[in-house]
Amino acid sequence: MNGEETTPFKRRQMTILMLPNDLLFNCLARISRLYYPTLSLVSTRFRSLLASTELYQTRTHLGRTERCLYVCFRLFTESDQLRWFTLCQGPFNSKKFLVPISSPNFPSASWSDAAIVGPNIYAIGGLVNKKYSSSVMVMDCYSHTWREAPSMHVARLSHSVCVHDGKIYVTGGCKNLDSTNWMEVFDTQTQTWEFLQIPSEEIFGGSKYRSVEYEGTVYVKSEAKDVTYKLHKGRWRTADIAINKGWWCPSLSHYCVIENVFYR
Repeated sequence: MNGEETTPFKRRQMTILMLPNDLLFNCLARISRLYYPTLSLVSTRFRSLLASTELYQTRTHLGRTERCLYVCFRLFTESDQLRWFTLCQGPFNSKKFLVPISSPNFPSASWSDAAIVGPNIYAIGGLVNKKYSSSVMVMDCYSHTWREAPSMHVARLSHSVCVHDGKIYVTGGCKNLDSTNWMEVFDTQTQTWEFLQIPSEEIFGGSKYRSVEYEGTVYVKSEAKDVTYKLHKGRWRTADIAINKGWWCPSLSHYCVIENVFYR
């Protein structure tokens, strides 16, 4: 018109990043967490969304929660540094690989033991500056950030940890072990520690114990005594022979229970 050329209308290209957060949460919640480490590389906004608690609230609302594997390796260096990894799915194939987890406030204790309650991993006790530690650090598996939790009453090393009904049972591992401090329990709801009375002097001896939660019951065994006790519905009892003989081996140092299946 009037001798001037009209500029053709340019259609604006739409991308997923132009969607509002609530729609992005709805989309991301339907994708397996195995792909999240790869998706976090798309942009800083994606990285922020994937670490948001709102995303995991959306996953829960949609019934899309899933279990993820976390692995901790100890590097035998001067600092005995711990490195945490999570399982990831490759973007172009079915291969899975471990991705390192980086955090600005990683716990300083080495030789700590770990417990898992809900979306949180608790790193308990260990060595700090070559001294027994009572410290407790918690990693939020959603954001992969660490925070401090209330410390134990007693500093512990080479202790045993198990979880039952939202409570963390920590046994043995302190220097001046006696019948009053042999075990303490952390309530993750009230965030408080308390000592648990020893079931019998028969189990008392040495400083090292092994414990495990199996079918709703906490089992505890002393390395020094050939006896296993179980804590069921708040009461201690002697464990049956099958459990006593089935999970203990002098050379056995690693074991776990997943969905009531015992692995060693």
